[in-house]
Amino acid sequence: MAEKLLTTEAIALTEKKMHMSLDDIIKMSKKNTFGGKRPPRLSNKSRGFQNIVASQKNSKVKKFMDSRSSIRQGVLAKRRTNFQANQFPLTIEVARKAAVTPIPNRVINYKL
Repeated sequence: MAEKLLTTEAIALTEKKMHMSLDDIIKMSKKNTFGGKRPPRLSNKSRGFQNIVASQKNSKVKKFMDSRSSIRQGVLAKRRTNFQANQFPLTIEVARKAAVTPIPNRVINYKL
């Protein structure tokens, strides 16, 4: 951890405070110890939502909506159903035909 090194100025100030009254110490701490005015903050209007093209706005809204869990779960369920339908079209067709064809009745002889 970075600790401030004790300088002669800091030691002198501490010794001065030892001999001062509490009111004087409070007044001293309330004074602005900062050397001058702070420079004004840079504006952030040049970036953000104001300068985005309309298509980018729509894509950001879409990304936000897709990130919501209830909608995301619905989208995932839709993708699963679409994936199952398009996964193996030939296999699905063969399975449908096999399900429709009648099974011949066989006589089973049980020998007791």
